[in-house]
Amino acid sequence: MIEIELLDGRVKETRDGRPIALPPDDAWLVVALTLGGKSGLHARTVMSALGVSSGTLRKRMERFQTRTSLTLASEGVKADKAWRLEQDDIDVDAVRFLNLVDEVRRAGNQGGDQAAAAALALWTSGLPQFTGLPNPAPEMYDRLEAAHDYLVDRGRRILIVDDQVGDNLAQRLGRSRCEVAHSFDEFEKFLPALNSFDLAVVDLHLTSTYADATGDTIVRRINAGGADLPVVMITLRPPENRSVPEWIKSLGLVDVIFKKGDGPGADMAYVAQRVDELLREGPTALACDQLTHLVQRLRRKARQRLRATRSEGDYLRAVEQMDREADRIGRLAAESRLGPARIETELFIKNYGE
Repeated sequence: MIEIELLDGRVKETRDGRPIALPPDDAWLVVALTLGGKSGLHARTVMSALGVSSGTLRKRMERFQTRTSLTLASEGVKADKAWRLEQDDIDVDAVRFLNLVDEVRRAGNQGGDQAAAAALALWTSGLPQFTGLPNPAPEMYDRLEAAHDYLVDRGRRILIVDDQVGDNLAQRLGRSRCEVAHSFDEFEKFLPALNSFDLAVVDLHLTSTYADATGDTIVRRINAGGADLPVVMITLRPPENRSVPEWIKSLGLVDVIFKKGDGPGADMAYVAQRVDELLREGPTALACDQLTHLVQRLRRKARQRLRATRSEGDYLRAVEQMDREADRIGRLAAESRLGPARIETELFIKNYGE
């Protein structure tokens, strides 16, 4: 039995449990042959990619078969020649991965969790990249990346808090697992489970008059509780008397997304697209960055106040203490420990003002 692993960022081949050393060119050939499709690996492709002349190509492929113990069948002659793998005792993790994803797709939302977990366990560092060489199997690489994106999206849990378009948005985010709260009271029922979600999408206004700022209250509640839940705010109208960048920093939001409409029939395509993008960018790290910016801004303002109200000695001692607290928040944020960073930031605001 020959086992070929491609999803750990490198090519690894073992035969009956014994590893086979693969130089870069042989590793490239292994990927091209295992993922290249039914048409086979054409001689022109090998010559162009590896810089092999037509006169040495046959010996080059024979050495490859000897080193790797892979059996190849060929058809055609010279530059029109093509090679295919000709053996059944090969296990390729990338092929198993695609079969598991197909099983998940067939199961839909009613199951497939076990197959999804098995597939994600195979994908450790992703597909191998070859410096100075072309992609050995572009179509299969695209298919594998798309399958991985599907699994990642499917496994995400999103809490949506919106009184009018929450259900619509949940449908648009159909590959993710969404829960919808239509009011502040419904949101409170999710408080014990906030850390089970990957993202919260919260509407600023939860009344039809748009006279409230309930979304701000919800975000402050999440922050004060130290949940590891990044938050995106959505709104039809910008807040009054606040710039959007300052609003984002003050609440430690991932981002603000503006809706193009409200009500059950509103088009949520853009909001869903932006939520997907933010999930791929890493919302926890983005939220931690905003907390870091907030603390730096507060620290600058606090220095000015302390300078104006303290003696030199008291000022220096107070600034030293404040800097230690700010640096602690910075370290937590750098480690993407959002919950603890939020708790420390709330204390920082209490001590040094907003």
